[in-house]
Amino acid sequence: MNQQNNQVQSDPENDFARQAEKSQQGIIRETWDFLRFNKKWWLTPIILVLLLMGALILFGTAGPAAPFIYTLF
Repeated sequence: MNQQNNQVQSDPENDFARQAEKSQQGIIRETWDFLRFNKKWWLTPIILVLLLMGALILFGTAGPAAPFIYTLF
C-alpha cells in the first residue's frame, strides 16, 4: 500500500504537467538559482565582468565619454 502511494506521487507525467503549468522564471532568477543551488560561485566574477563590458560598449559608443572609454582598451 505504501509503495503504491509513492508511485502515484512521483509519476513523471504528473510532474511534467505540474512544471508546465507553473509561471516562467526570468533569466536573472534562473541564473541566481543556478548559482545558489549548484554552488558555482566562481561564475559570479565572470558574469559581472561581462555585464560591465556590455554596459561600457552600450553607453560608450555614442556619447561624450567615448574617447575616454576607448583609452581603457
